[in-house]
Amino acid sequence: MNRPIDNSDSSPKMLPERAVAVPFDFDERILFWEKLLCISAVTGVLVVAVTLFQYAHPLADDFARGYKGRVQGIVPATIYEYFTWTGRWAACGLSYFLTTTFDIVRFYPLLLTIIPLALAAAVYLLLQASEIGTTRWQRAALAAGALAVYWAGLPDPGDTFYWLTGSVDNVVGLVVSLLLLAGLIGFRARTPFSSVAVGIGLSLLAVLATGFHEVFGLILCIVLAGGALKAWLAGDPRRWLWTVCLAAASIGFLIVYIAPGNALRRAGFDLAGNLGVTLQFTVKQGIPNVVLWVIDIRLLAATILLLILAPQSLIKHRASRRVTSLDVLSVALTWIISIFAAFVAVYWAIGMNIPSRTLNGIYLIFLTGWFWVLIMLMRRFAERDKPLVIAAPLLRRIAVAIFVVAMLLTGNTWQALRDLGGAAPAYSAAMNTRHRLLAAAAARGEQDATVGPLPEKPKSFIQYYELRQDPEYWENWSVAHYFGLNTVRMSGKSDKSPKEVNE
Repeated sequence: MNRPIDNSDSSPKMLPERAVAVPFDFDERILFWEKLLCISAVTGVLVVAVTLFQYAHPLADDFARGYKGRVQGIVPATIYEYFTWTGRWAACGLSYFLTTTFDIVRFYPLLLTIIPLALAAAVYLLLQASEIGTTRWQRAALAAGALAVYWAGLPDPGDTFYWLTGSVDNVVGLVVSLLLLAGLIGFRARTPFSSVAVGIGLSLLAVLATGFHEVFGLILCIVLAGGALKAWLAGDPRRWLWTVCLAAASIGFLIVYIAPGNALRRAGFDLAGNLGVTLQFTVKQGIPNVVLWVIDIRLLAATILLLILAPQSLIKHRASRRVTSLDVLSVALTWIISIFAAFVAVYWAIGMNIPSRTLNGIYLIFLTGWFWVLIMLMRRFAERDKPLVIAAPLLRRIAVAIFVVAMLLTGNTWQALRDLGGAAPAYSAAMNTRHRLLAAAAARGEQDATVGPLPEKPKSFIQYYELRQDPEYWENWSVAHYFGLNTVRMSGKSDKSPKEVNE
């Protein structure tokens, strides 16, 4: 008698819920080589990024704040800037603390490394609070991958990651914002006292986050408003916590925005506050930037790999209710409004091309929103019998190959590799020589010093800061006083060599 064929093991209709996605999950041994290649590419990018730190040197505001912090004191110098230059009290305070407490010439690479590490930790904690990733190693891998994609696609890494002042102003506030969101999302009330204590702590974080940069403070208020509205509509028990943090962030933003120093600095921008100029820059520069980010091959490859390699790590969570289409829509709208508001706010404030360091911060907001919307979509459709993307082995390998090549051989990684091959070591050696000459001149009791021009700067570093022949130029003044001199000037064609002058 012929035995009937049992197809129950091969029919998708008979499999347990979401079982079809399991063969493509992050933990399956069948994907060992795909995972290894992706992790290798991410590691390679991060190693290149970190290696550049040892060739970076303090510039411009680093020296200015280091000197003024020593002379005026950290707190008085911060208060003085609030009334004369900028309302970013938290950024100024931290910058004065770092440049005054540490020898920035000696410990500059270490100081630069601290902030990316803090960013990585904040991303990890946000993933943990959101129950993204089922193990610590998964969350660590996802956080490292996110940081690598961010660095590789940065509009200008030198204006942020390799310049301490730019990093403090434009990254630290976003790090604090991510920690705040992690606290709001992960909080589970146990007692009334714990709710009050956590509410006070998170409110202080909200005020602190807005104190680093007014634009990113505004974006934080928008994100908190979207989260609070979503919490109230859903009847979330944390709705009051979101609302209190929104109020605190709004107060913090106002403290920064109304600073007398902001008004004085804004007076130097002739086209600031011009609606026509603001809209023109937003359309001609802001929107094209976003389009380029959306079609970036590294981001698209990373997105596809998340969908086909790690779906279970993104959708396994203990939510009290299912994610609805309204949830996805609210997150997406909050993200889009935040990006648009960021560009409009900057162009309204200065009426000119957006600084690269600010653009780097907006790019971080863009990436965070992009992946957050992706996760919400995956959780919205988690109950489907089939995953959103089913990839054949060949398609998976092609996606991995594109990701690896794009991460290592395009964008900032390729440029950094070229810099490490010549320009970065030469630039660093010249800067070390310059700093030794200035320190030696001050030790001999000299009041004035002349230095020679530097070799070509690495393209990965900030390009537009350098000493001039005019000793009264603000950057010359800052370097001179940091080293205990009266003046420092750049030698011209008719000047003697720096060696002759300083020996």
